Amino acid sequence: MRRQIPPTHIKVAGPTSAPPQRFLVDNPAVVVNHYSNADKLIPTIPGFKTSAAFLTSLSANLRIDPDLPSPLGTPNSFRPGLYPLPPPSPLHFSTTTSSYNPYPSPAETEIMFASPAQAPPENPTDSLPQLTYYTAESEDDRVDGLHLVADSVAQQRQMTSKMLIFHPFNVAGFVLVCAILAQYMWKSGSVDDLLILGTTIGGITMAYLVAVRMASGGYLTLAEKINWDWLGDDRLILVKWGEDVIGALVLGWADEATKKKNPRRRRGKAVVRAWTVKLKYRGKGVGEGLLEEAVKVAGERGADGIVFDEEHANSGRILPRIYNGFLNRRDERAATKLEKVADEKGNFRQRRSSPTWGSR
Repeated sequence: MRRQIPPTHIKVAGPTSAPPQRFLVDNPAVVVNHYSNADKLIPTIPGFKTSAAFLTSLSANLRIDPDLPSPLGTPNSFRPGLYPLPPPSPLHFSTTTSSYNPYPSPAETEIMFASPAQAPPENPTDSLPQLTYYTAESEDDRVDGLHLVADSVAQQRQMTSKMLIFHPFNVAGFVLVCAILAQYMWKSGSVDDLLILGTTIGGITMAYLVAVRMASGGYLTLAEKINWDWLGDDRLILVKWGEDVIGALVLGWADEATKKKNPRRRRGKAVVRAWTVKLKYRGKGVGEGLLEEAVKVAGERGADGIVFDEEHANSGRILPRIYNGFLNRRDERAATKLEKVADEKGNFRQRRSSPTWGSR
């Protein structure tokens, strides 16, 4: 195939021609290149005049002024200067400035281990008040202890009232009276008879409650006898929850003759004359702590043992024996509890379980 040689009247740039040149002029849109003399070549190239004019207009249209607005398809987020940027978030700096380094340098490792350790969390129970057992010395403490003992005696009225209301004998008598009234007063079965019967039974119920109140009122009289004369010189042991006195125990001595001879070193048995705890703190071990403190004091004073006094503050009875069963069982449980504490915590010369207990 023969090589075609262009005509001699056409000037074509050779391979050694200079590359396009750009010059800095006042108008940055002006570009000087090898197409600058195209106007002289266009008349000499057949059919190139139209193509050259089209290319010239196309290049002029493709020049976009940077000051012109952005096309409609550009998102608003990429248009500078339209909306103010929000302030930077603190989380941005914490996430961008801090980077995780799985292989810290020795200096960074030393800094990490040299940082002070965090304090351990506080125990929630540290802020709770302290439970303290002590012997009452001031007059205010002894007054508070006497009030607790007197309140415990007066509270037997509520216990006795509840027992009288629901005692089987009393309930049976009340039902029997109501049945007899219904037998004689509701004969015709009319509404008037029913209303009269209901009114009568209501009156009997009120009388029943009044009788219960009167029968248990004697415990208020017994509570009034708890005073300074009743306490005497006996030791009063208190327990405080913070600043509130919640329990009291009165500790006396059974051997009065020995008490007069040597009051500091008493031989004989210590007796518990009163033992009480506030209602909402009962059943939580506070009373047992009082007994342990009493056993400790009795052992330090050289007592042979410790028992409940037969005439302790809650030993009074104002009802017939048939109604005192619940109070007697309560005293038996208290005596058993004291015996258990004395055997476990006490250091007496004689034990209650010993055959010679109480022989002195």
